[in-house]
Amino acid sequence: MTTCPLCQQTVTRDFPITYEFNNKQYQAKQCSHCTFVFLDPRLTADELRLLYSDEYFLHDGADSGAHSASDYETAAIKGSVKFPEILGWIRRFKPSGDFFEIGCGMGYFLEYARKHGYAVSGIEYAELGVRTCREKFGLDVRRGSFEELAPEPGRYDVIFMGDVLEHLIEPLEMLTKARSMVKASGVVALEVPSMFNSLTGRCATVGMRLFGTKKKMTLPPYHVNEFTPKTLRAIIERAGFRETLIIQRIKPPSAITLRGSGFEKAVKKILHYPNYGLTKSLGVFGDRLLGIGIK
Repeated sequence: MTTCPLCQQTVTRDFPITYEFNNKQYQAKQCSHCTFVFLDPRLTADELRLLYSDEYFLHDGADSGAHSASDYETAAIKGSVKFPEILGWIRRFKPSGDFFEIGCGMGYFLEYARKHGYAVSGIEYAELGVRTCREKFGLDVRRGSFEELAPEPGRYDVIFMGDVLEHLIEPLEMLTKARSMVKASGVVALEVPSMFNSLTGRCATVGMRLFGTKKKMTLPPYHVNEFTPKTLRAIIERAGFRETLIIQRIKPPSAITLRGSGFEKAVKKILHYPNYGLTKSLGVFGDRLLGIGIK
């Protein structure tokens, strides 16, 4: 029986995407109660180790690793254009203090936060990421999984999880743990992709359900959870935060990654222009979400 990781209900239906990894099939499910989308079965610890080997950082191509047309570090450098906006939102609530990043990758955002006055530290699962954090930036980063980290209650002013929550097998449990680690009135900020909130994602979902088809994803199953503004808000509230804010963001048309057939690439490119305008002007249909929980 499939149980929703967000609301623990067992009534689900197939969501029209599938993955194959390590000779195993993964079907996306959508909870009929809270609409959360997640992969079934959940990945094991051994499968996660396979997913996040050094190839995740070093692979140069859109079919693996950094999910872009470049390796992880190149993508991180290009992605630094979003740092001012993300940190700007965090600074509205906590302009200084102890800043802890979960899944800090190669340390680029953590270094950015340090340059803006925070006392920073972090945790990263992959050895290559930890080594780069330490050697390139001299950052205080430990190696390990957040799941295994012994929490320090009330230790931090800010915890940031950028492109992390979609990878976690027990996202609600881990977000609740993160909440316990911030001080009273502390901030936990979450940035996640929202592939099926965009115009392209919404059209693709409706079309596949209408014609009874499924999309077999070419990427490995890095994203075991898919978020929308509704489900991101729900998980922050269920984790016990007293205040929740959801900001819809979007990549510019020049920065999107195109996959699939020529037709699929063309449709995505065409729809992204009006999508970009709607998100920027009205704050809807964003392909990136920033969630902020205030303890």
